[in-house]
Amino acid sequence: MRFEQAPLLVVVLGAGLLACKKDADTTAPLVRIVAPVAGSTISVPDTFTVRVEVSDENIVEALTIELVDDEGRTITSAGSISVNSNSGTYATELRLSDERVLSGSYTIVARATDGDNDGRGFLGINVLSTPLRLRALFLAPPFSTDPVSITRIDSAGNVSTFTSLQDFNGVAVDSYWQHVIVAGSQFAPLQALPTSASSNFWQVDAPASDQPEQFTAVTVDPSDRKVYFATREGLIRGFTGAGAQHFTAQCLEGHRCERIIVMQNEIATWQRAIVGGASHMVAYSIAGTSMHQLTVEHDRIELFHRSGTSLIHFANADDEGLIEDVNIAAGGSPEVRTFSGELIRAVTRLDANTFVIALTDRMVRFNYANNTINPLSEGIAADALAYDPATGALYASEGSTLLTIDPNSGAVVNTMSMNAPIAHILPLLNR
Repeated sequence: MRFEQAPLLVVVLGAGLLACKKDADTTAPLVRIVAPVAGSTISVPDTFTVRVEVSDENIVEALTIELVDDEGRTITSAGSISVNSNSGTYATELRLSDERVLSGSYTIVARATDGDNDGRGFLGINVLSTPLRLRALFLAPPFSTDPVSITRIDSAGNVSTFTSLQDFNGVAVDSYWQHVIVAGSQFAPLQALPTSASSNFWQVDAPASDQPEQFTAVTVDPSDRKVYFATREGLIRGFTGAGAQHFTAQCLEGHRCERIIVMQNEIATWQRAIVGGASHMVAYSIAGTSMHQLTVEHDRIELFHRSGTSLIHFANADDEGLIEDVNIAAGGSPEVRTFSGELIRAVTRLDANTFVIALTDRMVRFNYANNTINPLSEGIAADALAYDPATGALYASEGSTLLTIDPNSGAVVNTMSMNAPIAHILPLLNR
């Protein structure tokens, strides 16, 4: 009897399985964003209400609402809303406060889940970014193996000591992540010092402490928002603003890296031989592989990326300043212009083609596109230059005096005296 009942048991089990299959939920919840109106414009900072209708044959468990950019990255989120119903209209507020968000088109994404399936609704809006503004100006002295202080001038003009360091050999500002990056010389680490409550602290220890210049180059690139630095043993590294390493390369044997520039698809470096002082420009892939090398001459003052693998090189040679158009991949560095009898003391960039150059005792504007020089001011022997794109102000230092200059007329509109020589001027913006 037991074996005769077996076929009946199989039939019953089969029917049960079919019933389970039939009852399986394969339908996603319906999701519709009813507010705000599609194409609305939201200004930063702002808080706006998002209203979403959801419905499903089964119980909808939760609803999440986010604002994403065109690459799907979350800009802001309202978190998860408990639904526990078949249908309903739910409202929440999205807070858009990050001043790094740029003007453009963004998408509100609402996702409802019933535990088995997710349903999504989409709605496009426009975001208008907050105006670019100067948050603070940081002033640093020349590099030193002795203790130094970094000075902060806030947007209201108040002066204070930002930090004190036991030794000093590198500085840069990261406006996107709101850091001042400082590097030690012999003992002190490289540190990402927060300038706001929303930024985090991180550091990288010096590789040793036997000799000065443990850190030999520090830069923050505004295009990829990464921190790049080199160390005495020949390593070149890149970190995100959150402190995660993402790039590693090795200097040429017997060389140290003194400058790092991010190009279109490569990382360019200026390296000097430890013995003899010969200099080379070396370009690396984003994976850290050496791609191109170019022997370079003259005393480097500053480098700026122009396009592709081309850079503009401001230098001094034989008691005169010169500008070169360097192409590492093509292996050439033709001269663009020379300044007979005048040395270049400092350079800053105003836009893609326009630069301010501090010469021996005057300042000029240089336009790369048409290779022209226009006088800007006389009688200023600037030690450092910086440009603030938010206010349009040009900053220059003479010894311990900070000058604010109109970059169009050359007029000095303000002066401030500090307690130490100013070798580095670093504007911190809101993004």
